[in-house]
Amino acid sequence: MVRRSFRVLPATYGILAVLVVMYVLEGGLGGSPGIMRMVNLGAQVNILVLQGQWWRVVTAIFLHLNLLHILLNGYSLFVMGELVEPAFGWRRFIGLFLLGGVMGGLLSLVAYPPYAVLVGASGAIFGLLGATGVIALEARGPMRGSLLRWLGSILVLNLAFDFMYPGIGVWDHVGGLVGGFLAAYMMGGVRRVRGTGAKLAGALYVVVCLGLVVLAQMRG
Repeated sequence: MVRRSFRVLPATYGILAVLVVMYVLEGGLGGSPGIMRMVNLGAQVNILVLQGQWWRVVTAIFLHLNLLHILLNGYSLFVMGELVEPAFGWRRFIGLFLLGGVMGGLLSLVAYPPYAVLVGASGAIFGLLGATGVIALEARGPMRGSLLRWLGSILVLNLAFDFMYPGIGVWDHVGGLVGGFLAAYMMGGVRRVRGTGAKLAGALYVVVCLGLVVLAQMRG
């Protein structure tokens, strides 16, 4: 795969830089970051979110548990950025990343206990995988089949890994995947066609997010 420059992938490199800066602020260079420091910097603690700190659903995306966590997510972000950012442009790429991450965080709000501390960009990266599904569906000729097979293999491997290791936020990944897919269509797909399909995808994204918020509040 051809490695692209900052000029071609400004959003990918920009997000990577933010992840590194936040990891330094966490104190990650001196070992694994402390839980309380991550909470103070914006980790998603479900009980705090339900008490009104909804911004944590976004800030948690940019925090990581340890060096291996940020290295794996950073590499995955770079690989996905090489495919998704040129197709959607840097502005929409950032939107896909955040919207996927938000739906992943909201599903985690429902799926995990009140005092769980959740961090990581993996839900947002799965949002980029969801957008890749839209790229594949809009592609023509042999490229379509190749992309769909590649996407299918990546999803099977990742989800199998998720279920093998219970500490990984599998529901964050599932929410991110669905959120990224809907967000990509909401933004008009690769061809930027904002017709009825885009409006429907946008409405469905909002309905799902609101539904998750209501379910989380019902659970208390």
